[in-house]
Amino acid sequence: MGEMVGVTRALGDVEFFVVRLDSDHLRPSVLEALLRQVEAGTVRVLDVLLIRRPTPHEFGLIEVDSDEFTLAGLELHARGLVAEDDVRHFAAVLPVASSALLILVEPTWAEQFSAELTFNGDTILATQFIPAAVANAVLGSTRDLR
Repeated sequence: MGEMVGVTRALGDVEFFVVRLDSDHLRPSVLEALLRQVEAGTVRVLDVLLIRRPTPHEFGLIEVDSDEFTLAGLELHARGLVAEDDVRHFAAVLPVASSALLILVEPTWAEQFSAELTFNGDTILATQFIPAAVANAVLGSTRDLR
């Protein structure tokens, strides 16, 4: 991840989402879905980039117009946080001649949960992210045992 721009507080856990696009333009449906999560208080949008993979060995990135986000009711809280290495990593999984939106979010529900526990004198000792593919594989294997 790159240099944080405009962030004055420590971040909690962050998570990348890669959303395949049909063109090099943001789709209103993606912005609307993201806005619903922001309004629900589940995420804070940190940074967003558009990735293109024209050939197997090339990738390009386009800074998303922050005005477009503002008009959609969204704010980028840490523009510039996503580094070129992050983009390269995710571009490698894109099909050739496709585009995707790379979204970096901070799941704020966890921050709110932690703050409430701390306020009440409780302490979170550890957290562990488990990818959905792993969780679903384990769930499938436990169902097979029944």
